[in-house]
Amino acid sequence: MNDMRRPIILLLLWLLLVNCYSQEKYIPQSTNFAEFAIYEAITDFADNCRLFKQDSIFYITTLDTLKHYTLQRNQGTLEWICDSIYANLFVINIIPSINKLFYFPDAVVGSKGKLPSRYVIVKGKLFYWDDDDYPLTEETLSVLKKYDALTDMIHDRVLPETVISDSKEIAFYYFCRNNLLKHKRAVSSKSAGYYRPPKLKCGN
Repeated sequence: MNDMRRPIILLLLWLLLVNCYSQEKYIPQSTNFAEFAIYEAITDFADNCRLFKQDSIFYITTLDTLKHYTLQRNQGTLEWICDSIYANLFVINIIPSINKLFYFPDAVVGSKGKLPSRYVIVKGKLFYWDDDDYPLTEETLSVLKKYDALTDMIHDRVLPETVISDSKEIAFYYFCRNNLLKHKRAVSSKSAGYYRPPKLKCGN
């Protein structure tokens, strides 16, 4: 009888270990709505998304209201027309950073909206995002410089050339607005709103 129970006990212990590992958080949890979603997305992205291995710097954006567009003919002209609004979804975009951030003289410690002011480092990789309510700190500026995420200081307003890649894939995280623990990931080179989002049972 004991010999029969041993494999079952070992299996249960293994499942417990796997479950604990899969729920590991690399960053502190937050009570802020958007920050909680960002942290959840980054944690899943670092553990489960193949795009994590392809770059070392990622830019995060949020989409508060998801609208879906389809190409329709309007009076003989093809136009992108909004045909759906997903009021129950909140979207996090994790974008591989192709270009460096423009670094202007007014992006000084204490300024707001001049450079991304929030960041986390996960497994040696940098994730940064904008927060107009949070001032740029010496620490954040130092990290951006360390990861070579900034251009040289731009004094004459002549912007460096930038690379535009329509084929670069982005990770999109779709969260139920009424329950951020419910979310799904999609990977696409299309922007959010130009393909159908994954189905989520968000309820009312």
